[in-house]
Amino acid sequence: MSNKSIKIIFFGNTEFSNPVLLKCNESYNVASVVTNPSKKMGRGQKLFDTPVKILSNDHNLKVIECDNLLDKEFVKKLEDIKPDLFVVVAYKILPKSLLSIPKFGAINLHSSLLPKYRGAAPIQRAILNHEKITGISTFLIEPKVDTGKILEQAECDINEYDNYGSLSEKLSNIGADLVVSSIEKYLNDKIEPYLQNESLVTLAPKILKEEFLIDLNKSASDIHAQIKAFSPYPGAYTFLNGKRIKFFQSELINNQHSKEPGCVNNVIGDSFDITCGIGSLRVSKVQIEGKKIMLVKDFILGMPTLKNSRFG
Repeated sequence: MSNKSIKIIFFGNTEFSNPVLLKCNESYNVASVVTNPSKKMGRGQKLFDTPVKILSNDHNLKVIECDNLLDKEFVKKLEDIKPDLFVVVAYKILPKSLLSIPKFGAINLHSSLLPKYRGAAPIQRAILNHEKITGISTFLIEPKVDTGKILEQAECDINEYDNYGSLSEKLSNIGADLVVSSIEKYLNDKIEPYLQNESLVTLAPKILKEEFLIDLNKSASDIHAQIKAFSPYPGAYTFLNGKRIKFFQSELINNQHSKEPGCVNNVIGDSFDITCGIGSLRVSKVQIEGKKIMLVKDFILGMPTLKNSRFG
């Protein structure tokens, strides 16, 4: 069986999915792409396509938009394609009834070294927990989330400058190569899927809105991790003079201080320091409520009293 004779249905929504879709399309026959329907957003209620739909249209791939994965018409469309394999990346949970459609089952890409960080937010949780290494896993989808047999894994360093955006990009690119490798080995019996070690399971539950709020009584190290985990979107925030201020870029300043958490120090041209429960942070990119993300030098110009201010 040649690679291009292998029919794949690809499921994905986000930018994270796109490198994998491109690689699959280069190596195999992507017969169709399943993604969420376009949504109306913003004041003008403009219709926005998913990143996966945009990429699929650019490459003339057939797109099926679906909200309800149990819809009979949708299921019939998938069955009529007679796919060899499903590939699922950054998509919702597939119901058990769909998993019986492809001849060789369904492969999922997960952005952690399973069984660590099972769940919806493995990248953010790894950063929040000060991990130095994470990775990517391909596995065969089972009805229970993130529990299937592992095909392959690849490690990825988390460096001190990585945030959610940069780490996502690294992992998706590593994952693209891993998915193609896993498909080739799996379909040609060159790999033996193996069970996950249940004794090593850790969870990465969905991020809650309250987790974006910065508690300045915490250590600078923890707050710095929080800022990185939620940058470039949606941003960790605190308050100044009753206005919500999001922080998008910071660095650790491990100084000794006797000031209350939230006090501003060292207001200079392009940064300012803010005291935390332990240590301080140097902030260099912020967003004032209702405005665009800005460099701190512009924030300082509009805040002449910043030097004597206190966040929180």
